[in-house]
Amino acid sequence: MTHTYINLWVLFAEFKDTYGEVPFSASPNDSAAHGVDLFNRALAGEFGPVLEPTEEAVLQQVTSQRNNLSSNATYRIHSLLDELDILQDAIAMNLATEEQLKSVPAINAELYAFRLYRVRLYLIDTLPGYPRKFDWPVAPAQPFVYVPPSE
Repeated sequence: MTHTYINLWVLFAEFKDTYGEVPFSASPNDSAAHGVDLFNRALAGEFGPVLEPTEEAVLQQVTSQRNNLSSNATYRIHSLLDELDILQDAIAMNLATEEQLKSVPAINAELYAFRLYRVRLYLIDTLPGYPRKFDWPVAPAQPFVYVPPSE
C-alpha cells in the first residue's frame, strides 16, 4: 500500500525544552519542506520500519472519506432539488423565462449524475480490493457540462 502520510514522534530543537517529543504527521504533499523531508526519510527506513496500516485503520480512513464525499454529493443534490422545485413552480405559474425552461434538462442531468455518484460511493464496499486498493467513483465535473442528446 502506498503511504499518504506517516505519523512520527519528533523533537524540534526550538521546542525540545518546552514540549519534548511531539506527534507529527509527515506527508509527501506537506506544505512545509521539513514535512516532506521527514516523510521521505521515514519511508527510507531512517527511523526504523514503517508499519503498514491495520485493516481497521484503512477501513476507518476509507469510510471517513466516503462519508465526506457522500455528504458533499448530498448537499449538491439538495441544492439541485431546491432549484428544480422553484423552477417547476415558476413553470406551473407561467412565470418561467425561456432560458429557465431550457435549463430544466441540464438540471435534471446534473441531478441524475450526482445521484449516480452517491450510489456508487455507497457501493464501494462491494468493489474488488476494498478497502485497500480499489477505484473510487469519479464525481461529476464542476462546473457540470450538459450535452443535450442528439435528435
